[in-house]
Amino acid sequence: MNTSFTRVALAASLAAAAPLAALAQDAPKTDGLWRGVAGASLAATSGNTSTQALAVNVDAARLTTADKIATGAFVNYGKNKVAGVSTTTANKWAAFGQYDFNLSPRTVAFGRLGLEGDGLADLDLRTALAGGLGYKVIDAKDTKFTVYGGVGYTTDKYGVAKTIAGTTDTSFSRTSLYLAEESSHQLSATTSFKQRLDLFPGVSGDKAVLAKFTAGLSVAMSSALSLTVGLQDSYNSKPAAGQKKNDMTLLTGINMKFGAL
Repeated sequence: MNTSFTRVALAASLAAAAPLAALAQDAPKTDGLWRGVAGASLAATSGNTSTQALAVNVDAARLTTADKIATGAFVNYGKNKVAGVSTTTANKWAAFGQYDFNLSPRTVAFGRLGLEGDGLADLDLRTALAGGLGYKVIDAKDTKFTVYGGVGYTTDKYGVAKTIAGTTDTSFSRTSLYLAEESSHQLSATTSFKQRLDLFPGVSGDKAVLAKFTAGLSVAMSSALSLTVGLQDSYNSKPAAGQKKNDMTLLTGINMKFGAL
């Protein structure tokens, strides 16, 4: 696996497992109402070279004593213009939904659907399905750490024919194992950190290993607004010919809470 991705994944695992000195925060409300955050970041320059970059993200969840529904979406678009020639530098989107049913105070059964596309890679749609069991290793007010395991199935559909592992086609699919972990940490009264790592080790088809790591550090500016720094890293062990295995994005922006108080 790419060494940069390995370092990121290792750092995430250590952060999730290490004890953190933190202040207590309110427990998540299990009243069945939707709550979430929406954020945006924008960068622009002008002159001899003009650039524009926009990223928008939304995450929301609904909790009850019996289950949890989580969903989110992300869009990243950028372009630059040099000597009158415009070039698209980013054109990615992703969305997910996950349902957790509580089998016990620490064990859940889950189903997850992920969708994404990347215009620069000619990836029209990647569909990732996964299901299995999860276990809440740490479920304290200030630190939560959950691991997931099960099976998955992914399909990649390209706008043009691609060559992967010696096969040329516009559609590739694979059955896989599914492994994931996620954690959240309240580092202080105003600072929090969240991260998640998803792994799809393929066992059929092209047997590609897909992975996605996301992390975000948030500093509250008010009860509703926060300044955030986010990292997204996608990894594909068998990319199409001419494409890299890793695709990393680092963003800063503003998040705003929405939903029930």
